Amino acid sequence: MNMSTPLHTTAAHNLSNFIEEQIVACTNQPTRTAKAKQFLDEQFPLTKGSHADVCSYVVYYTHLLAFMKDGTQCGLQNPCQFVALSGHKESPTSLVFKHNDTHVEICFDRNGLIGANDQAHIDDIQVTLPIKNLPTPFKQWVSMLNTQSQPTKGNCKLFTAKDGSDYRINQS
Repeated sequence: MNMSTPLHTTAAHNLSNFIEEQIVACTNQPTRTAKAKQFLDEQFPLTKGSHADVCSYVVYYTHLLAFMKDGTQCGLQNPCQFVALSGHKESPTSLVFKHNDTHVEICFDRNGLIGANDQAHIDDIQVTLPIKNLPTPFKQWVSMLNTQSQPTKGNCKLFTAKDGSDYRINQS
C-alpha cells in the first residue's frame, strides 16, 4: 500500500511551510518559544491542557506522560506519535515525535541558554524538513528555537525507540 497519497504529501508540505514561516517570523525568544509550543499543541496535542503548561515529560513503559504545573498529568491524544527518546526514561534528554514523514525532536537542557528559562527545560525543538530542488530526497534538521544552531552533520541521528530498540532517522 502506498502511503504517499496526496493527503500525506499536502500535510507534509503544509507542515513544512508552517515551520519555515514561524522560524522567519519570530525574532525574540519568548515569542519563538510560545509559537513552538503552539506548534506542538497543533501537531502533537495532549489529552488535556497545553505543552505550554508542562513542567516535565516522563516515559512510563512505552507511554509519554506530561506533568503539568498544577500537578496533573496526561498523555498525547495520539500516543503513536511518540516514537523515541534519548537519555533516561525518567529524565529524557530528548523526545522524538512523528507526524506523517516529519520527525520532531524536543531537546531538554536545564542549563541551556533557552532551557534554563523554560519550566519544562526545553532548550530546542528541531524538525526534519525536506530540502527542495534536489534530485534525491533529503531532509535537514532545523531548529525552531535556536537561531545559532548549525545543521546536523552526518547521515542519521540515533535514538532509543520506545520499545528499547534503536531508532534511526536518516537524512537521505
